[in-house]
Amino acid sequence: MEFYDIPQHIDILNGMSRDFLLGEHLLLVGNQGVGKNKLTDSFLQRHRYQFISLIFRLPRQYIQLHRDTTVQSLTLQPMLEGGLLRWSDSPLVVAAREGHILVVDEADKCPLEVVSVLKTLIDGEMSLSDGRKIVDLL
Repeated sequence: MEFYDIPQHIDILNGMSRDFLLGEHLLLVGNQGVGKNKLTDSFLQRHRYQFISLIFRLPRQYIQLHRDTTVQSLTLQPMLEGGLLRWSDSPLVVAAREGHILVVDEADKCPLEVVSVLKTLIDGEMSLSDGRKIVDLL
């Protein structure tokens, strides 16, 4: 699906840019099908080339939440490797560790305890089950 630069989208993208450059987290809320993911993709793609800032050249990690999302699944994901099940860091942890942009989709669908844990991340510190911590150094 193509992204079209209609005035409404340009206004939203400009607002997203302004808020992001001020160090704010971005939250897009709207009905299904209004283009939140398209706006996010366009925002990250455009700024990757238009701004000198390295912030916008960062890769994107994506996590989609749902009603069965658990606190553990926020930080760990199972992988089948050579017939063996092993656990690896989730996109959320990879984004924090590598300094990537994290896109959290469908956060309204997940259980309240998962939202609470995400809030601790936004507030600047999140403890992981293996003893590591994600800490905002700014």
